[in-house]
Amino acid sequence: MTKGEFLQKFGILPQEFEEADISWEELLEIADDYERRRPTLEKIRKEFVAEFLQDKEKEIGLQSYHSRLKDTEHLVEKLVRKRLENYAKYRKMDATNYMRYVTDLIGIRGLLLYREDWVNFHKYIIHWFKNDPEKYIRDYGRDYDQNASGYMAEPPKVHTRLGDYADIYVNWIPEENILDRKHYRAVHYIVVYRGVYIEIQIKTLFEEGWGEIDHSILYPRRKGNAMLTEFSELLNRLAGMGDEMGSFYRRLQVVPDEKFQSKETIVRKRELKPQVKAAVEKRDLNEIHTMDDAVWSILKE
Repeated sequence: MTKGEFLQKFGILPQEFEEADISWEELLEIADDYERRRPTLEKIRKEFVAEFLQDKEKEIGLQSYHSRLKDTEHLVEKLVRKRLENYAKYRKMDATNYMRYVTDLIGIRGLLLYREDWVNFHKYIIHWFKNDPEKYIRDYGRDYDQNASGYMAEPPKVHTRLGDYADIYVNWIPEENILDRKHYRAVHYIVVYRGVYIEIQIKTLFEEGWGEIDHSILYPRRKGNAMLTEFSELLNRLAGMGDEMGSFYRRLQVVPDEKFQSKETIVRKRELKPQVKAAVEKRDLNEIHTMDDAVWSILKE
């Protein structure tokens, strides 16, 4: 593929390529190096799947999963866009160190039937990959260890929409890592496995359906199209509503009909912090109001 063919295929303007300040020759060098590494990375991908995911779907809360190794063309395209988005962070990236900066060469996508099933997966993954802030990577160009394994390189992050039901996350993920991404929903993990970063995305089936359609229409060339963006937002809201209805339908099956209207019963289904749980059992509304606004908002109705 020539430089012109590459720019046209991925919707990169010539002036954008110039702003990225990386030569076509450097990109070809990275592409050649990555092609040499692909067999090793493919072996690591298969080993990760066999060790942590294969035949464990029910145990870890997943309806299904799939994995992939990033293809070479998309890697090159990502490097150009990363330099455009944050030149200061990626300016030292070259053929000798790009694997330190790119955290999704191996990608895993796990799909949930119900959003609440995420808790099972979260417990599972933090059991095997230590979620320790002391281990988080501060400088990807400097803090790379090709022999490391078994921990998270970044804190888990929840990407959600404003107004989404997020209570299932607040007992497990710090609030500063529950992010409002208007066009996107997923929980992201970056784990270190055998010296390689692996990105894990956890979504519901509804989120995955919307994401695939959105990606095929908007990404990467039509993000500025106001009409398509509006349609994407509408479809995203419908996907969120589908998740809410799925959760509602599930509760109908597990909660006796005569108790379903009880706000307190619904509150008790949550994973409550011990102090909040004790306050609910004592019906100490003042204490609940102080500690947990979400529970208070349900009980006061």
